[in-house]
Amino acid sequence: MMIETGTTVFLSLIVLVWRLPRRMMLWLFGHAVWLELPFSVVAYTLHYGTFSGMMASATAACMCFAFVQIARVAVGYIENGTYYPGFFILEVPSRGRPP
Repeated sequence: MMIETGTTVFLSLIVLVWRLPRRMMLWLFGHAVWLELPFSVVAYTLHYGTFSGMMASATAACMCFAFVQIARVAVGYIENGTYYPGFFILEVPSRGRPP
């Protein structure tokens, strides 16, 4: 039960990352603490009070860590203004030029 609930909580992170602009997503993958820590704190705060809630949020936090590490390898990340590509190279559309 806790793994299923943790997975459901983790899916909210997937939706958040999916909705972000690509440049912001890649920057967050390069600075993982700015993605993992707030997500974990919010998950723990929302589920505080019950053992199953805390275990579900711990599961979601572990899945968040694994997701960020896999995403860094898969799509890359931006660190210090430099894009380090992964297996799948994402193109960030530039401003001012039509597609």
